Amino acid sequence: MPITDTGSYVTTGAEFDAHWTDVDADRVANTLPVLALPDGYVRADLTADVAAVAAAITQQESFDNGLSIATSDRDAQKTVLRDRLIDFRKQIDYRLKGSRYVTSLPDTPTFRASEQVFLRAMDDMGDLWTRINADTSVANFTPPLVFSNGATLAQFQTDLTAMRAIYKAVVDAENDAKMGRKDRDQLLTPLRDRFVLYREGIEIEYGASHPFTQSLPNVYPAPGSTPDAVVLSGYWDAGTMTAVLSWTASTNPALQVYELRGCIGATYNEATSEFLQYLAPGNLTVPTLFGFVTAGDTVTFKIFVHLTTGNQAGSNAVTITRM
Repeated sequence: MPITDTGSYVTTGAEFDAHWTDVDADRVANTLPVLALPDGYVRADLTADVAAVAAAITQQESFDNGLSIATSDRDAQKTVLRDRLIDFRKQIDYRLKGSRYVTSLPDTPTFRASEQVFLRAMDDMGDLWTRINADTSVANFTPPLVFSNGATLAQFQTDLTAMRAIYKAVVDAENDAKMGRKDRDQLLTPLRDRFVLYREGIEIEYGASHPFTQSLPNVYPAPGSTPDAVVLSGYWDAGTMTAVLSWTASTNPALQVYELRGCIGATYNEATSEFLQYLAPGNLTVPTLFGFVTAGDTVTFKIFVHLTTGNQAGSNAVTITRM
């Protein structure tokens, strides 16, 4: 299978490794030295390089999972604190009606507000709550302020401290994912160049008509056979609480499989997209919860057509927001 995406470097590498194994076995049987590329690179080096790429891909999956978990934790904690602020505003407006605290209440930040804006509102709330608890001059109110559900300033401060730690965890996870992706991608081009050089070496050693040359794995998909892209559409289904994606059918007779990929956010970036699943021909719709943790979460999807020739084409991008 030729190289079509990052993961295919490993499967293509396995094909080259198997081919090289057969070549070396034949050479040893004929009292020839094992095949080495001009700089002394041998099959064991290829095996190690493919394993390094596989390990980097696995590590990147771990980094991406870590980022997904961190962002989910962040959004869950934001929901807790944002609801606390909404309740705080109600409590003050009712219990301290007419006081100076009512006009000092912070605005409730939107769920997608930046870290700076969100924390500023929470810090403002914490400061007001501290002042209220120390103020005995408000008529018909005896401090400290405790919500009807039992929430206290101390609990809020604990949750706010946790929020700051979670924000840092998200930044750390983003950096891990970014650096891991760079480290992984730096391994890909040298490995692909080895595939190309190996093909050249086999043809030079054995000639164009030899079975070893005729059975060489492909590095690139066959030219001129890129399939037509399908058209993707989707929406958030409030009844099933899932995103529902649908696409037009590919009519290419070499259709092998559909591949669903997704990106957290409102734009699609191939470098940061995540493989979600393969779907057999005949499937034209699929529900998914990928990336949807709380209301307001946004994910962008593409569906890819894969042919038996190794060629592929991606659809239009579709962005869905959880309601």
